[in-house]
Amino acid sequence: MKTILQFSILIFFTSIFAQSNSSLSTKTINDITNFIKEKKEYYNSPNIAVAITDNNKTIYLKHFGNSQKENKYLIGSNAKSFTALITLILQEKGLLNINEPVNKYLKWFKYKNKNISNKITIKNLLQHTSGISTEMGETFLESDKNFDYTKYYSEILRKIEINDLSEQSYRYSNVNYRLLGLIIENVTNKKFNECLNFYITKPMRLNDTSADINTDLIDSYQYFLYKPILKFNKSFHSQETPSGLISSTANDMAIYLRNLMNSYNSNSNTVLNTNTTKQLFTSNQNNKSGYGFGWRIFNDLFYHSGTNKSFESSMYILPSINKAIIVLINSNQAPDSEIINGIASILLNQKFNKTSSFPYYRSLPLVVFIILIIFLFQIRKWMKLKFPINLSRKIIPNLLLITGISLTSYFLFLFPKLNGVSLKTAIQFDPTSSYSIILIVLLIILTFLLTYFNKNTKIIKI
Repeated sequence: MKTILQFSILIFFTSIFAQSNSSLSTKTINDITNFIKEKKEYYNSPNIAVAITDNNKTIYLKHFGNSQKENKYLIGSNAKSFTALITLILQEKGLLNINEPVNKYLKWFKYKNKNISNKITIKNLLQHTSGISTEMGETFLESDKNFDYTKYYSEILRKIEINDLSEQSYRYSNVNYRLLGLIIENVTNKKFNECLNFYITKPMRLNDTSADINTDLIDSYQYFLYKPILKFNKSFHSQETPSGLISSTANDMAIYLRNLMNSYNSNSNTVLNTNTTKQLFTSNQNNKSGYGFGWRIFNDLFYHSGTNKSFESSMYILPSINKAIIVLINSNQAPDSEIINGIASILLNQKFNKTSSFPYYRSLPLVVFIILIIFLFQIRKWMKLKFPINLSRKIIPNLLLITGISLTSYFLFLFPKLNGVSLKTAIQFDPTSSYSIILIVLLIILTFLLTYFNKNTKIIKI
């Protein structure tokens, strides 16, 4: 998950001085356009779609690359904002109550400790305080449409061990919003896609926004080295839609964000109920997560980001200056957060500098190649010595060998965790980097062993 806390603080302390003019000056437009072009070139991004809206209309809409206005992008976890909004609209209409337990709507919803699961509410799902782990939400579901997901969730939820609900803190999990999707379908007797259309896309006239997993998307790519050249073959299951598979365009997303911003600011130019929207942007007061209902909240900044296996996106709402921004990119490892932070900096007339880790991640295949050469050199030496397998009686060589192998192996499992994902998920989202890390670890371990054997040919022969 991308962090923008420092920039959030910047916005909080500078937005009160920013002008809320609806139009953008020619200089501002040029600065934003040049900034995006610079990022696109640096990251070799295939296509970038960007829109900025004020309280009246979309004031900036550009596509960088070969994409067109009608091209649809997956918005990843930004879909959670739609799911949360539908949930609150259903409460507004009296079809559910977010303070009621989940098992009132999903009878099979049970943890190992039923007394705890009986207390988990829809609000807990909305704010990721249900006790469901992040790792559980990283499991991507089968594309087989006949797969029984109700049975699947009923089984894995029973493995959750919680003895005190008060101890549960914020744990972001896709499962929470997949369960919300099931609740929405149960109380409306409609498919999630139909609910999205009926309650949001049709009233807002979002003609290119859909929860249909079979919709025609712009081609998307994953990186090899420094360029996104691996075309991604998309295969999805509808159960993932409420948490991350809604598709849209920059133009539609600008309209969506404008409706939310105007509703929050009690502006009449919206189809949404102000009370519902204000609840949407209310962060959890019981912990420091800053998570509202499908949105992250930091003072006067409402934001979220979305990552699919070959799409990335970020969205901002800055209600105090009547501006909202959306960035859509059709590749993984994309600079969406850098771009949206940079655009906001330009709008606020502030400097924004960010050191990117992009070159390091993308260079990992080259590291594999270098280590492979060292490994082959040790293999050649080992062959010349007629394949000895010898041990040393000295403490230091053995200690160095054990320490090196242990640390390297630990890193293989630690690295994905540092990024908040499992190794399996890391492979799905960035196969080049993930497989490179696996190869680096294995080659280093083998090189350690060969170096050890090659240096101890005259000690103890096995």
